[in-house]
Amino acid sequence: MISVIIPTYNRERSIIKSVSSVLRQTYHNLELIVVDDGSTDNTETVLKQIKDDRLIYVKRENEGACAARNYGIELAKGEYIALNDSDDERHADKLERQIDVLQSTGADLVFCKYNRIEQGKAPRKAPIRFNEGFLDPVRTVYGIGTQTIIAKAEVFKEFKFDIDMPRFQDLELLLRISRKYSIYCMDEALVEFYTGESSISKKPEKLYDACVLLLKKYPELVKNYPEMTRSFSNLIFGETSWLDVRKINRKLKKEMYGLAYKLNPTLKTRMKIILKYLNLYNLAEKLIVKK
Repeated sequence: MISVIIPTYNRERSIIKSVSSVLRQTYHNLELIVVDDGSTDNTETVLKQIKDDRLIYVKRENEGACAARNYGIELAKGEYIALNDSDDERHADKLERQIDVLQSTGADLVFCKYNRIEQGKAPRKAPIRFNEGFLDPVRTVYGIGTQTIIAKAEVFKEFKFDIDMPRFQDLELLLRISRKYSIYCMDEALVEFYTGESSISKKPEKLYDACVLLLKKYPELVKNYPEMTRSFSNLIFGETSWLDVRKINRKLKKEMYGLAYKLNPTLKTRMKIILKYLNLYNLAEKLIVKK
């Protein structure tokens, strides 16, 4: 049996889509545990209208998505555990195909790719940095989303989400898991991942705090995982544009430039960081355009 866990909070408009995508899986031997993290909207009413014995709904006080996932893991009775988000959809054959890969390869954890869907843009397959097969050696786990993962229950029973991480919770968890268990990548995109302006990925403050916390927990990151920290550097530099647009928090912007510089950036990004830090980036762009 597979235990699928969905944390949710005030998702009355999208939760049905996510839950239905699990209950219509071609793999039927599953339980779906929806952990409501203290919703104040009609999420509970919406879910209680679903008539399927495999659906287990529990409501708790608001503690965050990671705490909700951990609680769902504790309740899980399946031999395997899969994760999903309350606003994403999985393809009907996702679990069946992933179970086949788990059993045929002997992997402890399998993740697939996903179609990133952003309003006004064409869907794109991600994460592109991974190829089909085992991550061996593990150079990075950046970009692997929780909604793409299925693993032997023992993996998640041993390793839980860190509720203090403001962002990169899945990455931090996978980093710990990778030191003991094997991870396999499926090249197929079996999840539709929706993003929006309210997404956590549009909050640079959380990105900065998460990277600082990661470096405190794992001071060896820059040395041992240069590819992964280079991704952090590029992301941090890119998200400073949100601070530019809002024209606020100049102190945070400077701190983000400094952090991005420390995290093994490419030479091109390193030069951009220096120019941005010195407030010369826009001038340099104008000069390049004129030439």
